[in-house]
Amino acid sequence: MKVRIAVAGAESGQGAALIDLYRWLRRDPDVHRHAAVGLAPSAPGSGTMGAVDVIELIVGQGLTALNLALAYAAWRKTRHSAPPVTIHVNGGSLTVQDASEETIRRIVAELSAREEREERQGDEEPHGDGPDGPDGPARPARPDGPDGPDGPDGPDGPDRPDRPGTD
Repeated sequence: MKVRIAVAGAESGQGAALIDLYRWLRRDPDVHRHAAVGLAPSAPGSGTMGAVDVIELIVGQGLTALNLALAYAAWRKTRHSAPPVTIHVNGGSLTVQDASEETIRRIVAELSAREEREERQGDEEPHGDGPDGPDGPARPARPDGPDGPDGPDGPDGPDRPDRPGTD
């Protein structure tokens, strides 16, 4: 799952809070262990020529919504004043401005709901190469080995005793 975190003012050159949160997330053991954390422009291909506007996390299976919410809350509590932070995930977004228990619950609820939706969508789509595989349609398994129950020549193969020319 991809999570993008924007800090208000980062796009206008006020990026100190964004960089600070980025470094905080990279140092958090749970986040670091279960997510790839990077910096990116707010809109891919926006022509910002290297300007960094968002933190991008590619989240693995082990990182829970609670881990990310707690890392955010810990960062927020260390700052006297911090701009609003917007968390974007799977087409939805949530803007938070404090580290209250209610905010943590909102983050967890939003991320969990988006993750569940992504998992449901993933269950509906074929995985990997799909049922046909890279070499064309899948063939049903054949009983009794690769040649089936009747041998290499099928039901009328040379092994049938009632076939002319066989003894």
